[in-house]
Amino acid sequence: MQKEILKEQYGLHLKGREKSALGAGSDTWFLDCEEGKFVLKFPAASEINRPEAEPELCAFLRRQGVPACDFLKNRDGAYLSRDGEGRVFTVQRRLAGVTPAWNTASEALLMDSARILGKIHRALREYPPLPEGIGPGFFRYMTPRRALESYRHSLEIAMGRGEMGIAEDLRWRMKLAGEMAAPDFDLSRLTLCNTHGDYFISQFLCENGRLSAVIDWTTACVHPAVWEIMRSFVYAAPCCREGKVDEALLERFISAYCSEGSLNEYDRQNLVRLYCYQIAVCDYYGQYYASAAGNREIYLEQAYLATRLLKNMSGCLI
Repeated sequence: MQKEILKEQYGLHLKGREKSALGAGSDTWFLDCEEGKFVLKFPAASEINRPEAEPELCAFLRRQGVPACDFLKNRDGAYLSRDGEGRVFTVQRRLAGVTPAWNTASEALLMDSARILGKIHRALREYPPLPEGIGPGFFRYMTPRRALESYRHSLEIAMGRGEMGIAEDLRWRMKLAGEMAAPDFDLSRLTLCNTHGDYFISQFLCENGRLSAVIDWTTACVHPAVWEIMRSFVYAAPCCREGKVDEALLERFISAYCSEGSLNEYDRQNLVRLYCYQIAVCDYYGQYYASAAGNREIYLEQAYLATRLLKNMSGCLI
């Protein structure tokens, strides 16, 4: 089916394909065609995914010198296509590079990623406002009380399956949620900006140890700049693998970001606390149990990493 669709809609002649094992939810294929190498992606059906906006956003960023994705138009001049089952998909050129594993970045790659994130934020100041990400709606809905309810439900599932390690993590998170106060972040003082929305090491392509491209812009939105900064650091820095943060390295990371972007004092004061709040009220264990994706283990790995980090940093929330 893919072979016929690619030939009919894009004039591509498929020779071989390989399914990507990265990411959760999306169905992505690496294509080897007579015309070159491409990526076929069926975005996950989700309210936070906007595949219709991704190609134009990436084209804008590429014009600003940001190494983003390069999409192909189909025979009708559109970036989005549908297969025989009605599923939306896109085709893009496959960019050179490999995606590193979590918490394996060298310091050079870390600083590259910080500078490029700053460049993204600076470039997107000139772009129309993207949908709200972590903003007023998030803080109204994602409260410690709601987190506690979700954790109780996930605990029931974990106990029913005999997954005692997950159950222990959930009990610890329930205790934390019970001690946390309601959020008091002043969003008017935080730098909220157009951003990638999911900027971390799994979205990087690297060559010779340096960041060469940033992929998967389907969740581009408006986040606090410091959330995207902190999250990208904890998934890339080797020190965070066991839940520990090298404060001196983080400060160098922030400085690298500020060589292209900018933060105010309130941003800096809340960089760690805001990220800790988000991972404390989001039930990744519940996402793991609810997901039907073949690679849903990613949610569980996120849960484990977030819990390890919280056990070392949750003091800022109590």
